[in-house]
Amino acid sequence: MKQLYLIVFLLIPMQLFSWDLEKEKNGITVHTREVEGSELKEFRGKVKLKADLNTVVSLIEDNPNYVTWFKDCKYAEAVKVLNTREKYIYIQNGAPWPVNDRDFVVHTVFSQDKNTGAVTYSIRSIDSIVAEKKGLVRGTLKGFWRLVPVGDEIEVTYQILSNPGGSIPSSIANFVVVDIPYETLKKMKEKVTESKYINSPKHPDLVLPVSK
Repeated sequence: MKQLYLIVFLLIPMQLFSWDLEKEKNGITVHTREVEGSELKEFRGKVKLKADLNTVVSLIEDNPNYVTWFKDCKYAEAVKVLNTREKYIYIQNGAPWPVNDRDFVVHTVFSQDKNTGAVTYSIRSIDSIVAEKKGLVRGTLKGFWRLVPVGDEIEVTYQILSNPGGSIPSSIANFVVVDIPYETLKKMKEKVTESKYINSPKHPDLVLPVSK
């Protein structure tokens, strides 16, 4: 039954509503929108980073270090790597009392538009690979990272629709859909200044923009 619900959540078209601006601060914007059949709103966070494309890609590829910049992330690991573009990641997120912590198993796929140079990481939950763990509520989500070169900056979009499973008070739910993207992108701005990402080897499938 749970597997059927996951398929329904991920595959059935949902009625989408218009985006509402929830927060604009420190160069970061967060919009949310209602989605038919979803208890939580979908969020979309945007920011422009003073970084090159490979630096941002290197940061996103460094899964264990999600704990240092993803809001509420307590653990992250690539549990199965299919190739340089595709892998499965296991993530644990903390939650405020009295809500139980959540975990997610997501399938991520790297792609790049050959005309614009824009990189997309599609994200979609799967109901396998990692068994459910005691004390954690298994959630589902779908969305993407999009990295668009704009001059000497990278415009980052982080968009997610989540079903965290279990029961979450509406006051907490309405807060996290704004807080998570804002705090994540705020920390991301700091992380892309670290030398380990600036000097990281080029991703094997990444085509870097040609300097003009």
